Amino acid sequence: MATDEDAIRNLIALHAQMTDDGEAKERVNLYTEDGEFDFAGVKSVGRDELAATFAASSDPARRGKHITANMVIEIDDERANVRTDWAFLRPGADGFAVFASGRYYDVLEKHDGEWLFKQRRIAPLQPITPPST
Repeated sequence: MATDEDAIRNLIALHAQMTDDGEAKERVNLYTEDGEFDFAGVKSVGRDELAATFAASSDPARRGKHITANMVIEIDDERANVRTDWAFLRPGADGFAVFASGRYYDVLEKHDGEWLFKQRRIAPLQPITPPST
């Protein structure tokens, strides 16, 4: 039987894979109804805003591969705080190269036995332009 930590790791991984695959509509369902996505200070709140933000980054020209590591999970009953390091690779003429890296700061909530994002704050290590909505 999967533990809460297993379920949280799977949620973080699924978010990365859905982003890489351009599954914007499906990715919204990983968030609570009032979930918040904060990309370098640009915030989207609620599933309608999330859908618009995610659609803007689902263009194949903007996609690549997210790699996550060094996850720290702190669970307090039905809520969890998670810090995860990430790197984003983009394809180029010579293969994949690191385009950006940083840390995710996630607040998760358990709803009906399922962990969902309440808040995701993305802190890049270097300035990058968030997707326009």
